[in-house]
Amino acid sequence: MRKLIWGFVIVIALLWATTWHPATGQWVYDRTQTLEAWAYGFDKQQVALGDMTMSIYQRRSSDEAAPTLVLLHGYTASKELWLRFGAALGDSYRLVIPDLAGHGETGFDPQWSYRPQAQAERIKRLLDVLQVEQAVVAGNSMGGLIAANFALAYPERSAGLVVIDPAGVTAPVASRAEKLFRQGQSPFEIESWQDFQEFYAMTMAEPPYVPTFVLKGMAARYQEHKAEYIQIAEDFRNFDQLDNRLAAISVPTFIIWGGADQLLDVSSAAVWHAQVPNNELLLMEGVGHMPMVERPQQTAAAVRDFVESLPAQQTEL
Repeated sequence: MRKLIWGFVIVIALLWATTWHPATGQWVYDRTQTLEAWAYGFDKQQVALGDMTMSIYQRRSSDEAAPTLVLLHGYTASKELWLRFGAALGDSYRLVIPDLAGHGETGFDPQWSYRPQAQAERIKRLLDVLQVEQAVVAGNSMGGLIAANFALAYPERSAGLVVIDPAGVTAPVASRAEKLFRQGQSPFEIESWQDFQEFYAMTMAEPPYVPTFVLKGMAARYQEHKAEYIQIAEDFRNFDQLDNRLAAISVPTFIIWGGADQLLDVSSAAVWHAQVPNNELLLMEGVGHMPMVERPQQTAAAVRDFVESLPAQQTEL
């Protein structure tokens, strides 16, 4: 009996110890996101686009005429960040959520271009394959810059544009992250657990609860992909920016910005609002860089109101 008890104690101790290994945190994160996607009715698909295969989540509406929304994540992120926002939108829309080139399950290739225009062209090809004629394209951070480039290049395919704390313009007030960039430091280039803690604190003002061992897994993943992220940043930060181009955006635009954003300062919201011809602006006080993660219900309700105000879309080619 005593041996059995000691054996049980050892097993429990080993299980407890494994939770502090980064690989365990990564496994738990991946499985949790897969379970969430299933619970919210999303199907994972691999879509061939010629030079790459793009991994996406997709959820169709029971209404064949439902508007299509394409949701684009930011730099170093992945499609999973949109799941709770997508669930909060309800089933009145067809949702398409890709892992952008260089990210998530789509993967990285050093031969690919990560310029915003190249990423926007891939979204156009994705819509072609999915036989979607028009979509509301929404993006956060780098995804917002890509979404705006899509609207500029393909206005006939854009039923509307939603940008959430988007990159792409010079902020009147430099953010905490931008000050680090100017000093030659990138908060996204993670070399230690401490680096990741400092970076993670900058991403959200109201982050959802994530266990420490899962965060350590995320930190390890950032370290593993550091060289890839550096190459991606070289392309998306230095090309196809939006200064002096905002006035050319011709589609209805909804701008959302977290007032406590430390990565892209909220002062940029006024630049977008002043220069984009047909836009609405929502400032969310106390929210950081990712409103769709920090307040998915509130953000989804605002986006739903915007989409419902748009003219009816053409949904299929």
